[in-house]
Amino acid sequence: MASATFDERLAERSALHPHDVAVVADGSEDMTYAELDRRVGDVAARLIAAGIGEGERVAVVADNSPAHLVAAFAVWRAGATLVTIYPSSGSAELAFAIDDADPSLVVAGSRVLDSVRRATRGTAPVVELTESETVVDVPVSSTARTSAPATDSPALICYTSGSTSRPKAVMHTHAGLLAAAEAYAGVWHLDRRDTSLVALPLAWAFGLVTTSMATLVGGGRVVLASRADPVELLRHIANDRVTFLPGVTTFFVRLVGAIEQQLPDQPDVSSLRLCISGGEPRNESVFARWERLTGRPVHDVYAASECFPVVTYDPGRDPHPRAGAAGRVVPGADLRVVDADGGPCPMGIAGEAWTRGPAMSIGYWHDAELTRATFTTDGWYRSGDVVHVDADGYVHVVGRQSDLIIRGGANVSPAEVEAVLLQHAAVHEAAVVGLANADHGQDVVAAVVLAPKAELDVEELRTHCAKALASYKVPVDVVAVDSLLRNANTGKVQRRDVAALLADRNVVTSTGAAS
Repeated sequence: MASATFDERLAERSALHPHDVAVVADGSEDMTYAELDRRVGDVAARLIAAGIGEGERVAVVADNSPAHLVAAFAVWRAGATLVTIYPSSGSAELAFAIDDADPSLVVAGSRVLDSVRRATRGTAPVVELTESETVVDVPVSSTARTSAPATDSPALICYTSGSTSRPKAVMHTHAGLLAAAEAYAGVWHLDRRDTSLVALPLAWAFGLVTTSMATLVGGGRVVLASRADPVELLRHIANDRVTFLPGVTTFFVRLVGAIEQQLPDQPDVSSLRLCISGGEPRNESVFARWERLTGRPVHDVYAASECFPVVTYDPGRDPHPRAGAAGRVVPGADLRVVDADGGPCPMGIAGEAWTRGPAMSIGYWHDAELTRATFTTDGWYRSGDVVHVDADGYVHVVGRQSDLIIRGGANVSPAEVEAVLLQHAAVHEAAVVGLANADHGQDVVAAVVLAPKAELDVEELRTHCAKALASYKVPVDVVAVDSLLRNANTGKVQRRDVAALLADRNVVTSTGAAS
């Protein structure tokens, strides 16, 4: 009988391959599948003894570690719902998530224990997650109970770190999470030979489900990195013989910089077979440098916390990604490209992506209005992303509807302009935003991080852009910055913050006036 939940799959793996390594621990003994299963059971027993079970929510706020993974899986074995919150959250964001989730218990890593206690304001008990995979001081309850959760019951509430004014609490079922992990393991061919380096936060479905759980479903090994220090990550790749490397675009930008600084004594990364980038627009210039340095291309993945998987590459079918494309629709997923009226867009014409996938959110916790606005009555997720599909079935992500710059009534995709800027040798990173203009509505303005030893020549960059873009898409000004403003949780560029920064600068608009 096939497993219906990830917890059942973990127990199955433990029985079939007890001595296979499941989690590679930095500085301590590796954890086999049998040991992982045992430790999950031990922590689950303590949670059950504290009265945690079906209908209860347990929030976990911690850096990546084997202890974090054990605690997360133990919540499911106890029959409760896991609530993931980024340990890098600010005090207001942390307090909001804890208050909104209303957990019966909060499990906090040692580094963030004090800030979590302040954020809870005594509304829920807080226990420490130590490096020994022990949830300490869980109070024993006289109402302790245990029951296997229904496969369609909530398994996960994850707080997104996206473009909205406050995090959205996305809910997923046990069956959906297992289906997503199995789908990713299948399309990426993850198996017992694989070792995955996960520096993506476990608070993000990308780190927990898409990469960690997919690796374990396939029978591979997970190496957890608590911080995305590029030198440390390169050490992991070399020492742990990593085969699967997932990250956001910024992740690869930093790794390329670290390798180039270490030349000619670059680390041995020959074990890599698959590199995946997601969550941000592709940086083809950096990805080309990565391939020259490592011999491996960077493939892509496109999805959302509300619905995944949707689009990625099967490295067997597509050993090299198509420039600018996120890949093809994954088996078991569906994609519609619709116009403003919800009608289908012709092939090659951009429109909003409506998606369905193996892990389909059952809605937003405590927000029925947002749920109705985001999901159609016939089961589609309105992503808010603008995409088009080419004749060969490759999906090209144009950008977010909310990020589109409207200049003189015409839409400009920031990602399209960024892609052209990144083709110039002087540009290392770029973020394009719209600034208010009384005559045209918005002006296209770019913030760039220059390549080492490069100097800013605005007119040269504008001329470069004019060769590839319509005149209304060419930035009216390009501003050099030391670094792009990024989300502390996921590392994604925060366009709203970049726009605010540029609005405070002496940026020249198309009328010649400073904004």
